[in-house]
Amino acid sequence: MIVCIGSFDGYHRGHFTLFCAARDLARAKGTEWEIVTFSPHPRFVLGKGLNARLFSEDEKKWLRNVFSIPQPIEIAFTHELASMEPGVFLDELGKRLGVTGIVVGKDFRFGRNRLGDSSFLVQYCSSRGWSLRLMPHISDDGDGVSSSRIRELVRGGDVEEAHKLLGYPYFILSEIVGGEQRGRTLGFPTANIVPSETKIIPMEGAYAGAALHAGHWYPAAVSVGRNPTFNVNGGLRIESHLIGFSGNLYGSQLTVAFLEKLRPLVRYGGKDELIAQLSCDCKNTESIFQRYSEELNALISCHKSSSVL
Repeated sequence: MIVCIGSFDGYHRGHFTLFCAARDLARAKGTEWEIVTFSPHPRFVLGKGLNARLFSEDEKKWLRNVFSIPQPIEIAFTHELASMEPGVFLDELGKRLGVTGIVVGKDFRFGRNRLGDSSFLVQYCSSRGWSLRLMPHISDDGDGVSSSRIRELVRGGDVEEAHKLLGYPYFILSEIVGGEQRGRTLGFPTANIVPSETKIIPMEGAYAGAALHAGHWYPAAVSVGRNPTFNVNGGLRIESHLIGFSGNLYGSQLTVAFLEKLRPLVRYGGKDELIAQLSCDCKNTESIFQRYSEELNALISCHKSSSVL
């Protein structure tokens, strides 16, 4: 068994490199490969400041369906596990899974005082006759592809750059809930979603997006904010106007992908000004959607039988 070990907050281009290396090594050795990860994320347990995630468990399941990623083997992460000697951890993992090889990022560290680094892995695997692949970081314009960098980009509303690092558009999967139906009175009915409290949300603004419903993508003008024109306070609202869709969406699940940020949210003088701006947003969204339509359709064609779709 070849194991790919890491803490995966979703899956990005760097992770795909690890998975491909594990798959190829397993094929070469005539064996299987698996992903080994930790739950909860080590930063939650160790108090390292990770208070929000890129993707929920349902969203990661959706990604695994799309990209044919195997179901991870999850190890309960505790303070006791964090203080375990790295050799003891690998001994136990080897017994449990019949490990014959490891694939990790070259900066991966684990065990007591993070002593399980690349040098340790080279020595350990050599002594056991295990195969080892230490994969270098993928870089983008000189910066490494990492979950922490993607989090910062999404929070800042730079969904285009986040898309480059992920390898697909950042998205939210959530059940549609009832709203104030103000958009309907303006001629732009919206589907309102409330993601998990731990989900990272793009900064306030209007976005060109795409919404997946019943296996079909629709261009979607997406608003993340508090409706400043109508002085709506409270938590952030995520409202999506599905262009070309008619029907009732309440109670169903919707996947909303963020393609490009259109503009910040501003307060308009009245309904007429707002309607004119929304019309412009929809026109721009349709144009942007066309540029991404091939990529979006490729995502759903990979796994038409997914329960999420």
